Amino acid sequence: MQEITRPPSLSTIATDKLRQAIIEGTFKLGDNLSENELADLLSISKTPVRHALAQMKVEGLVEVRPQKGTYVFSLDSVDLPKFAEHRIILEQAALDLAIKRNLKPLITTLEQITAQMPQAHETKSFRDFLALDAEYHNAFFSFCDNEYLCESYSMITAKHRAISAYLGENIVKKDMALQEHYQMLDLLNSDDPKAAIELLATHIRHCTNTKANAN
Repeated sequence: MQEITRPPSLSTIATDKLRQAIIEGTFKLGDNLSENELADLLSISKTPVRHALAQMKVEGLVEVRPQKGTYVFSLDSVDLPKFAEHRIILEQAALDLAIKRNLKPLITTLEQITAQMPQAHETKSFRDFLALDAEYHNAFFSFCDNEYLCESYSMITAKHRAISAYLGENIVKKDMALQEHYQMLDLLNSDDPKAAIELLATHIRHCTNTKANAN
């Protein structure tokens, strides 16, 4: 007998849709989020919307301002250097474990992702480029075999993507990001994991410095 799979709750669906809307820039940083308007937009009651906003607050994607309402987080509220430190700690740990535990599938996955990035770059599809960039970094966690690292990273990855989408392709240096992705992959193929892990930290700092200078 086949196991019955429970469908996702309305709260989960609302959370996923709101998170994606913030990541893609449908809701801009600093935008006010009205429970009534979101409920109407999603054609659901306010209760699952309220639960979704509570989860978005945990992930740092929204801010509740007393007597004012709920807003998408603003760039002014983010300490970018410290945010970068957080990313570096998590991503270096995940990459190190992925190299030790699942190097071959990691390399295969990164090769598949980087093979798609030039087209997104050339067609000027910034949204597609950011999605592939997220897949590249998520691969470290997919192959690290540590659910606690994955859970920690899931709490910040949406915020990182939302910041990149907000700044836009005129600020985010796609050429540099793409080149450093290639370089990390080359180092992994050359059996130089230490250099790849060190380059990852440099890569994240480069991205953060670009964003900080734009702020």
